[in-house]
Amino acid sequence: MTIKHANTLFLLQIILLACSLLLYPQIVVDWRTYSFDDGTYSHAYLMPFIIITLLWQQRNNVQLRFNLLFLATTLGLALVLAVSITSQLISLTRLLFPMYVILLFCSLVKPSKGLIVPLALLWFISPVWGSLIGPLQYIAVVITTFFMQLTHIPVYVEGNFVQIPQGVFEIAEGCSGLRYFIVSLALSTLLCHLQLRKVKNMLLVTLCAIFGAILVNGIRIVMIILIGYYSDMQSSIVKDHNMFGWFLYIPFIMALFYLVGKLEPQPTDDNNAYKPQQLSARSSIVVIFMVVACSGLSLRALTNQHPLFSYTPITITPEASSMQPSAYIAAYSNKTLQHLTVNDHEIINIRFEFNGQHEANRPDYYLNEVIPKGWNKVNSDLTATSRLVRLTNLAGEHAILQYWYEANGNSTGSLAVYKRYRIHQAFKLNAYSAMQWQFVLCQTTLCTDEATILTMLATKNHSGQ
Repeated sequence: MTIKHANTLFLLQIILLACSLLLYPQIVVDWRTYSFDDGTYSHAYLMPFIIITLLWQQRNNVQLRFNLLFLATTLGLALVLAVSITSQLISLTRLLFPMYVILLFCSLVKPSKGLIVPLALLWFISPVWGSLIGPLQYIAVVITTFFMQLTHIPVYVEGNFVQIPQGVFEIAEGCSGLRYFIVSLALSTLLCHLQLRKVKNMLLVTLCAIFGAILVNGIRIVMIILIGYYSDMQSSIVKDHNMFGWFLYIPFIMALFYLVGKLEPQPTDDNNAYKPQQLSARSSIVVIFMVVACSGLSLRALTNQHPLFSYTPITITPEASSMQPSAYIAAYSNKTLQHLTVNDHEIINIRFEFNGQHEANRPDYYLNEVIPKGWNKVNSDLTATSRLVRLTNLAGEHAILQYWYEANGNSTGSLAVYKRYRIHQAFKLNAYSAMQWQFVLCQTTLCTDEATILTMLATKNHSGQ
């Protein structure tokens, strides 16, 4: 076939990118839940328009060319994605999927420098940046401590808590500055792509954007503490400070734009005439067929576990208000509650089953809490088949809970071992797993008899599998 207009080529690019996304319902659900419904990734709404605009600017420089090596690499990565999706290795999936789209794109389009930034912006949509919360949170505490020591205000810092005479401030995960960090990195990437040509200037702008975002977040926290001190914690900014930081961040971004304008003059607009290109229709058909065959839709069709075209966002189970001790599991496919009596001990036995339909539907989801509300962990022991946790509460009562994970026909109390079982199970195209949770009040502080009973139940379950 012959492509006679650049607009047609551009349309082909957009269709290719859109289809590659829709072929993976799990990715759509994940991005809808965390990239477009989470305030941390609110910039994700703008990214598709920015990517389309940048690709449009490159329409005259892109060349069609079928590349078998890129296609083979794409298919190999699709298999890795199938395993990571089925075994619910969420971080790996979020990291690899943009790479999959880029390789797919390059199987029909000749790679060029002008495509690096537009395609790399896919990583700013993917919610893969959560691992930076911890380090950024620590940096925010260090910056806050440094600036507060320059004031006359008595301050005590312990962990993520900053205490002054008027009250205590927690530098929580939302105060880590991750939003400013991602936005600054994305803006600096765009500025370097559109405005700068020298590598040293690109590095300077990127470093200024990153360190500036971290510093602005630290100054924001310090100013909130100072406002709380001088207003005796009565200012509305202390209670609701989500918008306050952007009034500090916007002037910083304007200064960054000014710096970029001073470093290099505005580049000239290169509007080369578009030359008609030819691409074999057979090549396009091969790419489309192979990608569909190795897609998430094909994976769902083979497993027959979930609706084929299901893009509904994740639904989190509300926390139960019952006074009965129970684990809190954010999402599960089935729950079975039993009350067992063994040697005059009443045991609460709950079985949670997971179908792996979405990212939260697994026992190791980050919102899950195995320790019941109102109880505190004293210690825990890992046995051959389960994990035993000794508990106490403010009323002086003692209890012991036992839980284990089930996957690939095996039971274990180790989260790391359970994940390995889940990976082995993924090669069988099976995403089902379960968690057994048992709780019993102790008649003595040592909980010796209760631990023996629970261990016996776990051993009996393991031998029955």
